[in-house]
Amino acid sequence: MALGTAGIGAATADPAPAGARLVMLAVRINGVEQADPAWVLRDGNVLAVTVSTARAWRIDTRAIATRRFDGDPYIAVSALPGVVLQLDDATQTLALTIPAALFVGSAVRLSRQPYGAMTRSALGGFLDYDVSAQVADGTRALNGLFALGAFRGAGTAGTSFIAGSGGPGNRAVVRLDSTYTIDDPARMRSLRIGDGVTRASTGTSALRFAGIQLASNFATQPGYLTMALPTLNGSAAVASTVDILVNNVLQNQQKVASGPFTLRDVPVVNGSGEVQLVVRDALGRQTLVTQSYYAAPQIIRRGLHDYSYEVGFLRRDYTQESNAYGTAILSATHRYGATDRITLEGHGEGSRSAQTVGLAVNVAWPTIGIFSLSAAASRSGHERGGLIGAGFERQARGISIGVSGEIATGGYTTIGETALYRHPRSTVSGFLGMPTPFGSVGTSLLWRRGRGEADVLYASASSSLRLRGIGSVGVSARRSFTGSRDSAVQVFLSVPVGHRSSAVVGTEMRNGQVGANATFQRNLPYGDGLGYRLAAETGESERFDAELNVQTNIGRLDAEATRLDGSTGARLGMSGSIATVGGRVFAARKLDQSFAAVTVGNYDNVRVYVDNQLVGRTNSAGVLIVPRLLPYQDNHLRIEAEDLPLDAAIDETARTIRPYDRSGVAVRFGARDARAGLVTVLLPDGTTMPAGTALYVNGGTDPYVVAPDGTAYLSGLMARNRIAATIDGTGCHFLLAFAGGLGPQPRLGTFTCT
Repeated sequence: MALGTAGIGAATADPAPAGARLVMLAVRINGVEQADPAWVLRDGNVLAVTVSTARAWRIDTRAIATRRFDGDPYIAVSALPGVVLQLDDATQTLALTIPAALFVGSAVRLSRQPYGAMTRSALGGFLDYDVSAQVADGTRALNGLFALGAFRGAGTAGTSFIAGSGGPGNRAVVRLDSTYTIDDPARMRSLRIGDGVTRASTGTSALRFAGIQLASNFATQPGYLTMALPTLNGSAAVASTVDILVNNVLQNQQKVASGPFTLRDVPVVNGSGEVQLVVRDALGRQTLVTQSYYAAPQIIRRGLHDYSYEVGFLRRDYTQESNAYGTAILSATHRYGATDRITLEGHGEGSRSAQTVGLAVNVAWPTIGIFSLSAAASRSGHERGGLIGAGFERQARGISIGVSGEIATGGYTTIGETALYRHPRSTVSGFLGMPTPFGSVGTSLLWRRGRGEADVLYASASSSLRLRGIGSVGVSARRSFTGSRDSAVQVFLSVPVGHRSSAVVGTEMRNGQVGANATFQRNLPYGDGLGYRLAAETGESERFDAELNVQTNIGRLDAEATRLDGSTGARLGMSGSIATVGGRVFAARKLDQSFAAVTVGNYDNVRVYVDNQLVGRTNSAGVLIVPRLLPYQDNHLRIEAEDLPLDAAIDETARTIRPYDRSGVAVRFGARDARAGLVTVLLPDGTTMPAGTALYVNGGTDPYVVAPDGTAYLSGLMARNRIAATIDGTGCHFLLAFAGGLGPQPRLGTFTCT
């Protein structure tokens, strides 16, 4: 009885073939030798292998019928569609050519970064300050911007305020924003209680309010890309390497197994372009797959929700009044990726006196661009209004172009409108840009017809030219066709000077008057150091500026002198922070991002690096405050072990942390005095302790072995120690007092074990 063919269909359980026999054969699949031979069931011209063997070869066996032999399920590989086999009886080798479609498919996600665990904040707080004193034309002013915050775990509370005297309005203290924020990186959202800003949408503007806001926050997972990225499919007969090229630039290289494969979220740049997959196998064979794409942040991936919900009271007279609030409001914005090419958006906001709703749709047309349509309706008292808008945008390697327009009826209103501002009757804007072999050119236009305010018609154009080995030349022009009809043309040359310095010289013709300007500046380093800026301007105004910047690990000092049209002024500024975290109080640079208090035992002058950039050295208490850490991202901290004394022990020299925003992390490197030394041990009769005897320190389980001369190296010592040993079944011990500062390997003396 022949084994028969194994077709596609339900599995069967036929009896074992009478004439079948098992043979062990070497196997070669699609030209690649397999590491292990395989048992093959042979019955005439039919060859079969066990299901487990087929799966080891990555053949998809889910829909293939089976026959049984000695209780094991077999499939006839000789009968699979498209399979070509050749049996060499002389070498006992089975060569199989299997189509890629018969292998198990695989999928690889290229752009999605794995979400790492957050580093919870220690209990702490900070006071940021940025104060300046200035003198000009006999007047004096003292002003400051302050931020006070506290944090613990995933929550951060903060308030900011401005204070000053001698300036406009002679204001004393004005509170700006007070907010308590809880971030949830796992769900990519944030809850904010206090002052905030609503999300703008179709026909509406962002509004300052006080209340509660729940909003998606994709920044809490920096590796997460919201826009729909290309998905590419291919196949490989054998395990291969795939080169992913975006616009002819290699972006990634991925190994794939034999069979069909899918590459999801291929990393691309915004706009239109072309992705190429170059598949190379171990035998040097190469195939090419090409696909066009269009990617844009306006289009979010299928099934993704992006939202912002707010309830509270409108904020009035911001920066002028501390607690001026108006009417109660509700606001909601929700975007949804209907497909990878269509994103829908809905928005609604309302107060007791006005309500507005709006809808928008953005559609990506591959190789063409993004089309958008929007509409909104409003009601205020007995007045009704509407708004419609449309737009198109194309970002490409060649020409990038965009145009959008919006028209509102006379009765259209929003809850953020005031007597001084109403939504424009119509707005048209556009841009055009194009790269050149040596730089780029671009132009833009804005035409707005207001209600209760002057119309605006404004155009600008710019061009840049790279000069190899020198720098770049830029030309810009702008023109206002309404109001004062202001116009200007500017030409400048920018030249980098070393790593941190640059020089810029230029000339400008504004409203028929010609002027010139020049600037030379040296930027501050990442760590401690100096920076400065010198600038001069002539033409409509005669101006000269000189500024010096000094940055230390406890703050920044800025001194500036200015002479403008014969008048002289000076400003002295100071910025920094006073903070506490992990039970320590310290002064630091301005903590406008996340930060860490790094402790290296009690050792001073130890270098600390962040992502291999030197930040500073520890102070006399072994502490360094590291500012400007990236929130929600991996920050790699490292200390220089060579800066520690030879008798210091340390558990680790590097640590990776992922802090919450505007919060502090206490990072302690376990550096300590090694507290170790050499001892010579004698027996009660005065002879040295036998070699190989194990000594135990303070009841510990780690043995310290005695050398042939009776010496032993002990570590982990305390101020008072009990050292024990066992010889020929009899125990003995001796007491050892230890004092630090004796060097890396001190001799502690001779002791008798009794």
